[in-house]
Amino acid sequence: MEWIVTIATVTSSALVLLVLSALVVLLASVLLVAVVGPLLTASPMIGRTRFVCPFSKRTVNAEFMSWPGAEGPADVCACSAFRDPRKVTCHKGCLELARTGAVSSPMMPRFALIAGGTAYRG
Repeated sequence: MEWIVTIATVTSSALVLLVLSALVVLLASVLLVAVVGPLLTASPMIGRTRFVCPFSKRTVNAEFMSWPGAEGPADVCACSAFRDPRKVTCHKGCLELARTGAVSSPMMPRFALIAGGTAYRG
C-alpha cells in the first residue's frame, strides 16, 4: 500500500511543477512583450485604392506600401495598368502625388475606397 502513496505524491508533485512552469513561462512572455515590444520597429502597411492615373489616363487599382508616420507611400506594390499587376514597370510618378495620413489605430485602413474613385486619407 505504501507504493500507492508514493505514486500519488510523485504525480501530484509533477502536476504542481507543470502548472508552476506554465505560469512562469506565461509571466516571462508577458514581461518580454511589455519590455521589448515598444522597442521593435513598426512594419509597413499595404493600402489599396482606385484612381485615375494621370500618366496612363486610365482608372487603375493600385497597392501602395507605406510606413507608419510617413508623409507619402514608399513604393507601388501592384497596379492594374499592367498585364502583370505585381510587375510595375513605370516611373511610379503617382508616389509623388499620393499622401499618407496618420491613423489613430493600426486596425484602421490607411487608404479608404470611396465611390467615384476618390481616396480620402485621415
